[in-house]
Amino acid sequence: MKRYILLFLFTFQITFSQEVVVKGQAFNSGKFNDRIVYVIKNDTINKLRKRSDSLYEDWKKKSKFENRKDRSYLEASKNNQILTQLLYDKNYRAHTDSLGNFEIKAKLTDSLFFESTYHTTEKHLVADLAKKKIKLKLKLEPCEVWPSHPEKPTKLYVFIGKKIKIWESPSSYCNGFPLTSRVLSKYLIVKNIYGDFKKDTIQFTTYPPHSAPKQQNYVPFKTFFADFEYCLLYVLEYKGELLQTRYFFDDVYMTKEGRWASPLKPKGLYNTISPGIDKLKQINFTTPIEFEYEEKFEKQIKENFSEAYNIIGDGKILVTHGVYAEDLFEIRKTGALKEYDYLIK
Repeated sequence: MKRYILLFLFTFQITFSQEVVVKGQAFNSGKFNDRIVYVIKNDTINKLRKRSDSLYEDWKKKSKFENRKDRSYLEASKNNQILTQLLYDKNYRAHTDSLGNFEIKAKLTDSLFFESTYHTTEKHLVADLAKKKIKLKLKLEPCEVWPSHPEKPTKLYVFIGKKIKIWESPSSYCNGFPLTSRVLSKYLIVKNIYGDFKKDTIQFTTYPPHSAPKQQNYVPFKTFFADFEYCLLYVLEYKGELLQTRYFFDDVYMTKEGRWASPLKPKGLYNTISPGIDKLKQINFTTPIEFEYEEKFEKQIKENFSEAYNIIGDGKILVTHGVYAEDLFEIRKTGALKEYDYLIK
C-alpha cells in the first residue's frame, strides 16, 4: 500500500512539474486602437516592477546629486535590465496576435495574468485553464469622469498651507487623450492671505503641466509643490470644486521675525521672481536656505545665482534674499493672477 502511495505522489509531482503549452484567445474591449492582451506567467514581472520603482526612489533620496555612479543607482539599473529581459522573454510574457490568439508554456501549478491597458487584469490557474477552451474578454476598468469647468471661477483663496495628504486620481480613459494627471491635496491652513477660507483645512485639485522647466545642475528647488512642507497656494473656487491656479505656488519658510517668506529662485524654474523687483529683501530664515552643488557646475551656478543675493563658495550656496508672503501676493496680482483681477478687491 505504501508503495502505491509513493508511486501516486511521484506521478502527481511529475505531472504538475511538467510544462504544458497553453493556447487560447484573449481580447480586450476593442475600445482603443491598442487591442493587445499580454499573458504573463506568475507574478515575477510585477514584483520586479515594484522593486525597480522602490530602488529608483531610494537612489533619489540618498544620492546627493543624483549621481548615476552611486551603488543604489547601479542596483536599480541591474534590476531594470532583468525586468527588460523578462518583458521580451516569451517564456514569461506572451501577447495576442491580431486575431486574439496567444500561446505560452507553463506548469499546471503556475498562474497566468491577462492584462491590457485600461482593462481589469484577470488571474487564472493553468490547471483550471487546461480543463476548458480558453476564450477570455477583459472588462474595462471603472472610469472616473473628472469634472470640467467651462464657467469662470467665483472666488480666489490665497493662503499658507501645511501639507497633510496628497494623492493622485487614477488615469481615466473617459477624460480624453492625451491624458494628463489629476492630483488631489489636503492642506492645513496656517495663515489666510486673501479670500478668508472659513475652514481649518482645505482640499483642492491640481492638473500638473506636461512641460518641464529648464534643467538645472542642482536639486535644491523642486518643481512639484507636494515636495515642500509649507507653500503659499493660490486656489480658485468653481462650481463644486476647488482648483489650484494654473499650477503655480511659492514654497515658504519661517523667518526669525516670525513672518513667512519665499527664497529667491534661480533662473529657469517655475514661478521665478525677477531679482530686480523692489519687494526683494534680505531675509533671515529660521533654518538657512543652503545646499551643495557639484564643483564642475560652478560656472553655470554663478550664472543662475546672482552673488548679490546669494553667498557662493566651497561647493555651497546660501540664499540670503527672498520675498515675504504678503508681497508675493502683490507681485502675483500683476502677473499670473491678472486674469482674475475681477475676484480681487
